[in-house]
Amino acid sequence: MKPTNKRWIVATLIFLATSINYLDRSVLGVAGPSMMKDLNMDKIQFGVLGSAFFWTYALMQIPVGVLVDKIGARAIYAIAIVWWSICSMLTGMVRSFGLLIGVRALMGIGESPAFPTNVRVISDWLPSRERGIANGLFTMGIAVGAGLTTPAVAWVVTTLGWETAFLLTGAIGVIWAGLWLFHFTNKPKDNKKVNAAELAHIISGDAAPQAAGPVVKIRWAQMLRSKNVWAILYGLFAQDYLLYLMLTWLPVYLVTERKMTLITAGFYAILPWVCASIGALLGGYLSDRMIKNGLSAVRARRRVMATGMIVSLAIIPAAFVGDQLSAVLLIAASLGGMMFSNGASWAIVSEIAPNGASGTLAGMQNFIGNIAGWIAPILTGFIATVTGSFISALVIAGLIGGAAAVIYLVLLKERKEFTPEPATTSSTEGALQ
Repeated sequence: MKPTNKRWIVATLIFLATSINYLDRSVLGVAGPSMMKDLNMDKIQFGVLGSAFFWTYALMQIPVGVLVDKIGARAIYAIAIVWWSICSMLTGMVRSFGLLIGVRALMGIGESPAFPTNVRVISDWLPSRERGIANGLFTMGIAVGAGLTTPAVAWVVTTLGWETAFLLTGAIGVIWAGLWLFHFTNKPKDNKKVNAAELAHIISGDAAPQAAGPVVKIRWAQMLRSKNVWAILYGLFAQDYLLYLMLTWLPVYLVTERKMTLITAGFYAILPWVCASIGALLGGYLSDRMIKNGLSAVRARRRVMATGMIVSLAIIPAAFVGDQLSAVLLIAASLGGMMFSNGASWAIVSEIAPNGASGTLAGMQNFIGNIAGWIAPILTGFIATVTGSFISALVIAGLIGGAAAVIYLVLLKERKEFTPEPATTSSTEGALQ
C-alpha cells in the first residue's frame, strides 16, 4: 500500500500559520514611518511599541508549551490565530500610544502558542529523519510573512493608509482557522485520511533518543541543568535578536539611514527575506540528509546551527559599507545564515526533549529566544537616537550571533541527560512538573 501524504498537508498548514503570524507582526515595521509621523512618535517610543508584543509573548511561552502537551494542538491553534488576528486589526483602529501598547501586548498572548504548537505537531506527525525539512518549511514562513509580503504591505500603507494594512492582514488568520479545524487531528492515528502505510512510516525509523519508550516526568531544575538545553536556549536568543531587530527596524533603517522611499525599501527588503527562506529550507534539508547518511541527529543539527550563525556575522560589515545594494546583500547573507540555523534549532528540540515534552521544551526555548524581542527593538531605537546611526546596533547583533556559533560547538553534545521514569498517569502526553 502506498502511503498517503497527510503529514505534509499538516506541515503546509503550519507553514501558512507561521507566514500569517509573521505577516501580522511585520506590518508594524512597514507601517512604522507613517505611524511615527501621524502619531508623533520618536524612535525610542516606536522601539517600545515594537517591544510590547514580546513582553507577553515571551512570558507565555512556558505555560502555553505545557498546555500544548496536555490539551493538544487542534483547539489551541485555532483559538490563538483568531485571537491574534483580532488584535492585529485593532492595531489599525486605536490612535493613542497607551492603547497601542495594550493591543500589542494582547497580540503577544495570542501568538504565543504558535511555535511550541508547531514543534509538537511535527514531533507527532513526522519521523525524525523528516523533521529537519518540516521545521525548515515552517520557519520559512517567518521569511515569507515578514519579508516577501513587504512590497504589498508597503503599497497598502502608501495608497490606503497604515490603518487599512492592519485590518486587511489581520483578516487572513480567520480563514486559516477554518482550514485547520477541517484538516487537523491531534494524532495521525485519529485522522481518517491517514492510511496504515503512512501511519507506519510516521512511527518507524525514529532517530530521536526519547522518541520511543515511556513518557518522562522531569522537574524544571533537572531540565535546566542540561548543557544541551542551555545551548539551544542561548542559540535561539541570538537568532531572535537579529530577527526582531530586522523585523522591527529594517524598513525604517532603509528609509532613514539608507535614504530610500518606503516603496523602494519594500522592494529592497525582499532580498534578505528571500535568502532567509532559502536558508531555512536548505538548513533543514541538509541536516535531514546527514541523518539519513548515518550521522546522529544532534551532530547533524549542530553542524548546521553553528555554520548558519557564523554566516550571520555578515551583519557586521553591512553596518559599514557605503552603498545601498552592498548593505542589503550583506544583510541578506546574515539573515540567510540565521535562518539556515533556525530550522535545525527547532528540529533538535524533538531530539533532546524528554518523551512527551517537546512542546514544553519548545516553549522554554521560545521564552528565552523572545527575551530578545524585549531587548532588540528598544535597544536599537535607543542606540540610533543617541548615536544618530544604526551601526553599533548592527554590530551588537553580529557579536551575539557569533557567540551562538561558539556555544553550539562547545556545549551541544550527544549525551543522555534525562532518565526515563514512567508517568503514573494514564495520559499519553506527559508533563513537566
